[in-house]
Amino acid sequence: MQTTRLLRLALKPLLVLLVSIPFIVLALALEIAPEFEPQPYLSASELSEIEQILLESAPQSIARVSQQQVRLDAGQLNLMLRYGLQLLELTPHWAGQIALGDGIISTNLSIFLSGPLSPFYINVEGQHKSESGQIVLQQLSLGNFVLPKQLLDFAINRFAVNLDAGNTGYADLQQLFSSIEQASISTEALSFKVPWQPELMSRISIEAQQLFISDADRNRILFYYNTIKDVVSTVPADLRAVSLNTFLVPLFSAAKDASEVSGNPVSENRAVLQALAVYVNDENIGQLIGTDAASAVTAAHFIEVRLQRRQDLAQHVMSIAAISASAGASLAQLLSTTKEAYDARYRSGFSFSDLTANSVGVAMADFATRNPESALEFQRRMIALEAESEYMPAVGNNRDGLTEADFSEQFTDRNSDEYRLRLAQIQALIYQQSLFQNFNQNQGLGQ
Repeated sequence: MQTTRLLRLALKPLLVLLVSIPFIVLALALEIAPEFEPQPYLSASELSEIEQILLESAPQSIARVSQQQVRLDAGQLNLMLRYGLQLLELTPHWAGQIALGDGIISTNLSIFLSGPLSPFYINVEGQHKSESGQIVLQQLSLGNFVLPKQLLDFAINRFAVNLDAGNTGYADLQQLFSSIEQASISTEALSFKVPWQPELMSRISIEAQQLFISDADRNRILFYYNTIKDVVSTVPADLRAVSLNTFLVPLFSAAKDASEVSGNPVSENRAVLQALAVYVNDENIGQLIGTDAASAVTAAHFIEVRLQRRQDLAQHVMSIAAISASAGASLAQLLSTTKEAYDARYRSGFSFSDLTANSVGVAMADFATRNPESALEFQRRMIALEAESEYMPAVGNNRDGLTEADFSEQFTDRNSDEYRLRLAQIQALIYQQSLFQNFNQNQGLGQ
């Protein structure tokens, strides 16, 4: 008995210590001041710089296997970090900075936490180095607490195991990151080579789309996809193409009825845009909602959908509308202008007609999903549509197909006053269309 009592007394401090460890770590991690102050949202010129980074890193052909050399200096890395925080809606509660050293990358984050009396912050520092041509996390600090290397390795391994178990797309991401070669770090830049594998990139893109779709949203998308099938069944068999309005009016009529039941017009509108984008681009609905969910429905018979008698304009409007409704206008706009710059360099040329259609898609998504009141008003206006001109400006007078040299001769670059003025003109023209009149637009092109 005496021995047992002594043993308990001896072990008691150890047990108290073990129980206290999380609180000790938390106390060491919390600080009263941030290491880095929040930075403003990216300016138009900074967004253009990100477009240029994406353009320089893109393969000449997205359909062929290739190897891309990527080189990013500290300024570019910090620009991408700021954009990532902004895109994930972590700004201004998160701020950070990346620093390059000789063989070391230091990533620092300041995370705001509200406290009962005053705010607290967790200042995180991660140090990465190059090992065998790849970038690996070497050290992680939370405030004044440095995680022991063994604990860090254990946490990374457990995180990877849990992520692998719960996400079918993790293997593809792991394959992508493990394919990175010849990574090197200097005080001037981080550089590496990454193979461009079209099939792998396509799978990752599809998996990324599915990741943010809930079961409720899958059901909504399936409902509107079946509504599209019903609309298609009414189209005369001898018609080879129809106007986009053929689908917009009945789909948003269905969305209005569904909103009265669900009380969620924003989600109903988003699902309409997603389902219609899949159909207009003649894609498999399973790519969006997963093959299991799609197995319950047969594919809709495809008929070409046009806007101003052009299939590509309808595809641009609906694709960007779906992206904007799902991932935000900022990303949609960035992808839109980067794609046109890519076309100017490698493909059919820069097209202001395409850019106008993309911007219409962003405006539609903003109107349709900004808030419940806006979503309901958007439904009302879409149901009353009679002509494409009510939302799509005429693009017949645009000078399209500009090569990179042609674009530079006319606009210098995408930071020039001439180019910004052209974007502003497109934006103003869109909001002159009857669908968007009196809608309080707050995000201009490239803003």
